[in-house]
Amino acid sequence: MPRKKSRTPQYAQLLIVGGVILLTAVILALKGQPGTRAPISNTPLPESQLEQALSAGEPALAFFHSNNCEQCLIMIDIVKQVLPDYAGVVRLVDVDVYDPNNQPLLRKIGLQYIPTLVFFDQRGQGKTFVGVMEANTLREQLNQLTGE
Repeated sequence: MPRKKSRTPQYAQLLIVGGVILLTAVILALKGQPGTRAPISNTPLPESQLEQALSAGEPALAFFHSNNCEQCLIMIDIVKQVLPDYAGVVRLVDVDVYDPNNQPLLRKIGLQYIPTLVFFDQRGQGKTFVGVMEANTLREQLNQLTGE
């Protein structure tokens, strides 16, 4: 006599998948709340800051991020650690992608992913990096940008 297939494994799989979906929804809901870290700078208009730097022929680092993305938070800490060594040499343009005032700049740049760093040299030529960059690599890029 053939053995009956048990439906228990199917129900267990369904419960596991449902639990994973529920857990994911809770995590996403919690991550969607505003971050608690302070912005890197208090620059009110990043687009005008970038335009000023480029028109003055100053090297600039445009840093596109949010205050609640895990990789962005890591990169915020790295930028805070490294950038003071370049104060007065490289202008930081700190861009929170969820600030509605920054939407025109995001469209102009064509931003797709965060964190994104765009290094602009004195001629206004940009070099883009997406993701987390280690502190030493960030220093190397800033040294190349400043010609050091």
